[in-house]
Parts: sequence; structure tokens; C-alpha cells
Amino acid sequence: MRDGVYVVRVIGDLDMATAPTLEERFASVGSASRLVIDLTQCTFLDSAAVRLLTTIARDSNTAGTPLALVASDPGILRVLEITAVDDILPVHSTLDEAL
Repeated sequence: MRDGVYVVRVIGDLDMATAPTLEERFASVGSASRLVIDLTQCTFLDSAAVRLLTTIARDSNTAGTPLALVASDPGILRVLEITAVDDILPVHSTLDEAL
């Protein structure tokens, strides 16, 4: 938690092997004014990761809790663009921008 904002930093690959860990993190979120997933240290996203991001987006929207992503790697940004995740979630280039 950072000023009421729940921030999760992904380091390394976010794929079918690691997505459950991120899912567990968000399942345990208590009361947060906003949610941020920091992908600046993420090196790879697969379809399981994209599905999880859209699920977290849907759940946070239902709960009325804004969710944002942070990403700066061109490869990660391209995946977010191709899958239209960047159309449903705001994507910031730095954590400070997202906060």
C-alpha cells in the first residue's frame, strides 16, 4: 500500500506459471482507493497474463476501484496494444504518473 493505493510490481515473466501468484495478491486486497500493476520490470506477458489483467480490470471496475498499469518496455506495450488491454486500462510509463 502506498497512500491508499495498492501497488503490485511484477518482476520477470508474467505467464501461466506465475499468473496465479498475481491473482492471489489481488484476491487479498483489502480496502484500497486505487490499484496499480507495475510492469516496468516485467519481461514477458503471455495469454494467461492478458486474461488475468482483463479479469482484474473487470473485478476492480465492478468494485468501483480504479486500476492502472505501468509499462515502458516496447515489447510489453505492444502486447497490451495488440490485445487491446490498453483500451480498457490506462497505461502509464512511470509509477509516479500512475499514482
